[in-house]
Amino acid sequence: MDDLPLILVAPLMAAMIWTDLRHMRIPNLLVGAVALVGLGCALAGLMPDLGMRLMAGVAVFAVGLALFALRVMGGGDVKMLAVLVPLVPPAALPSFALLLSMTMLAGVLMLSGLRRVAGGPESSWAGLRAQGRYPLGLSIAAAAMILPMGI
Repeated sequence: MDDLPLILVAPLMAAMIWTDLRHMRIPNLLVGAVALVGLGCALAGLMPDLGMRLMAGVAVFAVGLALFALRVMGGGDVKMLAVLVPLVPPAALPSFALLLSMTMLAGVLMLSGLRRVAGGPESSWAGLRAQGRYPLGLSIAAAAMILPMGI
């Protein structure tokens, strides 16, 4: 039952993959929807350790804000991580961090291959055109969807 909040946002994570690859943006509406699912789960008592979860979200937001200021992360990535991390059970945060790292590596490798085959300036997909940039929403969503599977 600890993973139910992540399971509930899986369709939103799939939408995030699409929008970030297609437009290199994570819409605020999507961030708000994940936040609403989190609020609903908290009100339903599905997150008994809410204080720890919220502290983790605030810490991720603070670090993300610094990375945004350094132009390492996009604003949508920072906001999404800040509302998504409270949905991760505190005991699973190290696993989530490891999965995020692994999906970033896999994503960079996959995207570099896709950019060679179908990317370039003529691609209608911003994620395939953007050289030197990575749609982090791809990895955030993948890690959030893989974690409940226990892989």
